Amino acid sequence: MPDTRQPRRKTPVDHDPRALREARIRAGLRQGDLARELNISQSLLSEAETGTRGINPALRVRLAKFLGCDPISFAPLQVRA
Repeated sequence: MPDTRQPRRKTPVDHDPRALREARIRAGLRQGDLARELNISQSLLSEAETGTRGINPALRVRLAKFLGCDPISFAPLQVRA
């Protein structure tokens, strides 16, 4: 039987995935550890860090607060300029 699933739609993300990953690494946390602390799935965090999934503003604030940085640090570069 052929695979009839639709491919995951790629939409532009509303954050800088690299900045999110770097902040987590600077904090000395693994994805699973941070996800557990914020009560989100590790797969959501992984997808946010690779840019295949966006994060809502409330989660951006929670991430920044836990990682000790400003939420704007996760904004796309053109917003930070």
